[in-house]
Amino acid sequence: MDNAQISQYLEEQLGGRLVKAAVFTTYTFDPAFFELEVVPLLLPENSSFSIDERVKQFQVRESLREAELPIDVFYDQNIFRIQGESSPGMEYGCHGVSEGNRAFHAKLSFLLVSNCAGESDSLLISAGSNNLTKAGWWDNIECQHWEEVGQYDGHGEFLQALKRDMDYLQGKQILQSGNGAVAKIQRFLASCVGDTEAPPVHYFGLSSTTRFLDFLSEDIRQLKEPVELEIISPFFADDSRNNLHKAFQDLGVSNVRLLLPRDDKQEALCNLDYLAHIDSLENVSWSDWVQTTSEPLGVGKEPHRYLHAKIFNFIGVDRAFTFVGSVNFTYKALNENVEAGFLVATDPEPLLEVISDDLPDVSQRSLEAAPGELDQEADGVMPQISLTFDWLTKTLSGAVDSESPIEIDLIGPDGVENRAVKGWHLGNCLSDYTGNTEALEKALANGSLILVSGRVCDSDESIAPHRILLQQTHWSHKPQPELATLSPQQILAIYAGMSPERRQLLLTDARVKRLFELGERGETSMIEEAPLENEFFSEYAELFHAFRMLRRDLSNEQSTPKKQDYYLTGTGVDSLPTLVGRAAAVLEPAKEGDQPLHPVSAYLLLLSAKEVYRSDEFTNRPYVSQQLEFVESLLQRIRESKLIKLSSERETNRERFFEWFETQFLEQYRTEDVEAGA
Repeated sequence: MDNAQISQYLEEQLGGRLVKAAVFTTYTFDPAFFELEVVPLLLPENSSFSIDERVKQFQVRESLREAELPIDVFYDQNIFRIQGESSPGMEYGCHGVSEGNRAFHAKLSFLLVSNCAGESDSLLISAGSNNLTKAGWWDNIECQHWEEVGQYDGHGEFLQALKRDMDYLQGKQILQSGNGAVAKIQRFLASCVGDTEAPPVHYFGLSSTTRFLDFLSEDIRQLKEPVELEIISPFFADDSRNNLHKAFQDLGVSNVRLLLPRDDKQEALCNLDYLAHIDSLENVSWSDWVQTTSEPLGVGKEPHRYLHAKIFNFIGVDRAFTFVGSVNFTYKALNENVEAGFLVATDPEPLLEVISDDLPDVSQRSLEAAPGELDQEADGVMPQISLTFDWLTKTLSGAVDSESPIEIDLIGPDGVENRAVKGWHLGNCLSDYTGNTEALEKALANGSLILVSGRVCDSDESIAPHRILLQQTHWSHKPQPELATLSPQQILAIYAGMSPERRQLLLTDARVKRLFELGERGETSMIEEAPLENEFFSEYAELFHAFRMLRRDLSNEQSTPKKQDYYLTGTGVDSLPTLVGRAAAVLEPAKEGDQPLHPVSAYLLLLSAKEVYRSDEFTNRPYVSQQLEFVESLLQRIRESKLIKLSSERETNRERFFEWFETQFLEQYRTEDVEAGA
């Protein structure tokens, strides 16, 4: 432990290596912080981001989509119902976990990374005390330990424990995906071969079936007595007269030093009765950090750092074992909660020293309830409900972790008078909602937090109104027109082969301009971007070239289905439907400030889009046929309108002329495409 932040340790462990999949578990979860400060650390090193949070989130979302990096986050659903304030602004897996009266309290990171050319991948695993929040990664005094396993150098028992943990997490996902982060790590672990000479790793994981004390016993009993125990924990049991320390005496512990947490006034963050109780015991003492530990931690300095680390330091005569993880010094943590951590061999150096002076006053700051010991008062029951909405198929799906079916309403920001979904019956198997989802789509426009209410069908017991995080998928098809707008010329320039770096600059500039238009300039400033040709369509060959390059890019071996769907049917700022929408604008009355395309340019653009949608390699992608029908309807409207002026001779046979022209155009287009690929 030192004054460094958890994010710095992550960067050190990665060492510039490419992340291929990432899984995190946490008790409390702040999606906004995670997206702005953690996700960027996982993206390729050539990514650079704005200091303005609104612009940065847009940049990170685009970079994450392009990288196609699978991320899964598992959080305690019960605490999120109470404390959750933000919701995801980009696509990754968010999975609420409810273990009944037990807290899902483990704080783990699993990062699948690629190594140098010719070397197999590695899995980085960390366990610690840090939640996925700003306080956990930046502000608090936290602890964390990292391990790394390769394909052929992992200890067999450790590999088996990791496999069980991934199986546990897989079972907590509402949607099973073969391309998700958990699935990718499962495949890596399945390929690993245990090394019989690898040193053992003492790992207390998600799927551990033994109690925490039983996990510790074998190694701690090996220490030469007398054994001293130092306990570092921000939480203690609710019962001020409890004697949890006695459980460690059975492991050979003779003396216990218990760190006294303090607030910014150096007053004790502890129940007064418990403070006095511990002070009255023999062989158990309140303690402070030793100076060699307090200095690196910045204890007593500004800004004050609150204690959140959880450490059990067993010191024998000639060696020590230190447990680093999520386990607090409470009954629930020691016996019931889902916790995790590592027991590592360390030097027998003390971290704490007994407080010899009078104990400080008790802080007036209200104490948080320990994880797993929350007293929830609610008017009704709150079963674990899992919901997901797919923007590609416009499908709402859900399930409840209960034998009794339920009937629920989903309430958006407009309140109970305008329910987004009403009277939806859910069972314990995933099922789809068959009603209209337009109201729900509106409710999800600016967030994933949805208020749920309803009843249990068998007992007619009320379901207490509470918020849940609805999982959104296929964000590439979620309408978000307020983010940024590109001109047709800019979109076609991207299709024509713009470098990823310049595309990022172009999108960032568009986002900043949009903030200016909305009167939300803040600290942003315009980016000096090299201008595109003012008359991009002055040579129509450039339009045709852009579409040829788009088709080639989407049909090559490196193109993924996600990328194809984004450009063919998505709602992104440079997706083809967005460009088609610009062409369709010529059929509508011009709005003030608009610069619509010339009708001929719009017509040729739609013909080029039609050719892409008719391509054999794309016809089986979702909703391509519907998009083709839409483009054909726009072409028909342009042909029937008088927007394109023909000579008097051709005007008399207008329909025949367009039929001839389109036949020639599409044949020529195909010829050029073949030549370009030769």
